[in-house]
Amino acid sequence: MKTLIAILFPALLFAQSSSEHFTLAKSVLDAGGGTSTSENFTLVSAFGQPTPIGVQTSANFTLFAGFLSPMLMVSPLSPIQELVIKEAQPDARLYWEHVQGAGSYSIYRDVAIDFVPGPTNFVATVADTFYTDTNVFTSAPEQQYYIVRVNNP
Repeated sequence: MKTLIAILFPALLFAQSSSEHFTLAKSVLDAGGGTSTSENFTLVSAFGQPTPIGVQTSANFTLFAGFLSPMLMVSPLSPIQELVIKEAQPDARLYWEHVQGAGSYSIYRDVAIDFVPGPTNFVATVADTFYTDTNVFTSAPEQQYYIVRVNNP
């Protein structure tokens, strides 16, 4: 039995997964990092990397490797927490569920997570449950937080 384990162990260290669409090379020795490629993408990653390695892109995706948080988030002070924010360069698209009795919704954006909604960070008032915040990403990249308030009729 000891001989069988000794033969299989090196094979497990350098396991490789593949299909006709991708190849993922794995190695326990380098802590899970390595290169993954296909005709549609190339991914270079390292497990436990303290900073982003960089941005990998293709016609089908963009990957930001490393420990990153999204650039667009819901402020914990927002009355509507079930807010979906999608990046659509250079815009941000916001979606949320209808709130019973709502006449409209006011949208606010700021760089501080615990900001107070006011005239300086007001974005728009809409009757729908979606909004496109245009040109959010035209300036230097910076974390943005949203608050959506419900306005009664």
